[in-house]
Amino acid sequence: MPFAKRKGYLARAVRPGNFSAVTGTCQMVRRNVFERVGGYNEEFAVGFNGADFCLRVWEASYRTIFTPYAELYHYEFTSRGREEANEEKLRRWKREQALFIQRWAEFFLDGDSWLGPNPSSDSEYFSL
Repeated sequence: MPFAKRKGYLARAVRPGNFSAVTGTCQMVRRNVFERVGGYNEEFAVGFNGADFCLRVWEASYRTIFTPYAELYHYEFTSRGREEANEEKLRRWKREQALFIQRWAEFFLDGDSWLGPNPSSDSEYFSL
């Protein structure tokens, strides 16, 4: 099935909408907003830097808007390889994951405000 035909949950993949975070590889932001929130946090060398950035943008009273009108291709592991294949990369990823969870604990405790309270946080498929 071509990607364009995958509409996602409640057609979220084919209509503009608010999201808590999007991957840093496809973010577009005004320079003054980027500078206001301090850019990307270098403690997140590879993982979680885009999500951390988006959550700091949220704290600064801006929003992360997804648009389906841009088509992007991102080959996640092409240039850097998978973390599981290298012990050092896996340790870095786990360190960054722990830092992200620590830094954004309230996000994990309170839940994603754009998702709503009903879908299970334990499911990738929006189950109730």
